[in-house]
Amino acid sequence: MSRQPPTKTSPRRRPLSVWELPQLLQSVHRHRKTTKKAVRERPHFRAILAFVHRNRFAVASQIQRRFPQQLPSDRTARRHLAEMESLGYLDVVETNGTSPLWPKVYFVTRRGLARLRNALKEKGKEWTESAVDRRRSTGSSSEHVLHELFTTEFLLMVWQTAHKRSDLEILTIQRRSLAKHEAFKTVLAGRQTRLQPDAMFLYRQYGKGMMACFVELDLDSMTPRQMATKFRRYQAWADSATTGNFLKNLYEQNGAKKPAATFRILVVVGSRNRQSEHRRFGSLLQVVQQFPAAFTNRIWFTSMQQLHEVAEASTCFTARIWRRPRDIAVGGEVSDLSQIQGHVSFCG
Repeated sequence: MSRQPPTKTSPRRRPLSVWELPQLLQSVHRHRKTTKKAVRERPHFRAILAFVHRNRFAVASQIQRRFPQQLPSDRTARRHLAEMESLGYLDVVETNGTSPLWPKVYFVTRRGLARLRNALKEKGKEWTESAVDRRRSTGSSSEHVLHELFTTEFLLMVWQTAHKRSDLEILTIQRRSLAKHEAFKTVLAGRQTRLQPDAMFLYRQYGKGMMACFVELDLDSMTPRQMATKFRRYQAWADSATTGNFLKNLYEQNGAKKPAATFRILVVVGSRNRQSEHRRFGSLLQVVQQFPAAFTNRIWFTSMQQLHEVAEASTCFTARIWRRPRDIAVGGEVSDLSQIQGHVSFCG
């Protein structure tokens, strides 16, 4: 009986330690870089830069819907955005854990910010741009990018709704400016803190007045306890004299004769699927019911699914898809949003 030759054993693989894990935070798919070539700057590039910078992140379809006159088709939008990449005004966010179908997500580069600053200087306006949200060497998490894109989407839907109605006007939309505004400092439980809304917009309905709305996009990433803390921060901010002056000045600057310190908190609830979204909705409603009615009357709820259903019609805050805690009686777990009564709209 012949003897088998000895087999060479492979070296044992050392398991990865936590120190090597950051190197693995790479996108599944990397978009091909736009070839740099000589292109001319188009007149609407500055408006696109302002839109993307205010919203932090945006995809081509959102930019095309915001500027349909300058970008009449998806093909035109992608071509013009590629030109802006070639000029160095825009770049693509590297997003971790995405598939090859993930679209290009744009942000404004430092060169683009300089172009915006010079454009405002030509009009006699001084502006100090924000240097945050620059590219990270390990990319951005998909959850963070999704949150920013959905916030961009909601504000775009608000703009489209007002754009199609003669009785509505969007007076201002803010996102970045809220992060450092002095009026959003407040005190909670004896400690200095800061309210950080995801966004704010001020609209006017002719014949009915104005309303400031603060947006909170909830993608089921915070515990109910954390959301309760966020609502307590809103409650402390609402009771501050500084807040009253800020809101009254905001209304006066836009033409209000007898301004009042009123505002709404718009909570958009989303999750992994419809069933999880329903559970999250019921959980947040139970959190809100712990607060006094004087505060909860300011809160309006809707869901990502319902926003999606009215997206094509551009009726995100004129459709009856919003719910107020004062109109809702929650008993136990909510398994279907159709069980919750109290659908309302902002405007008739």
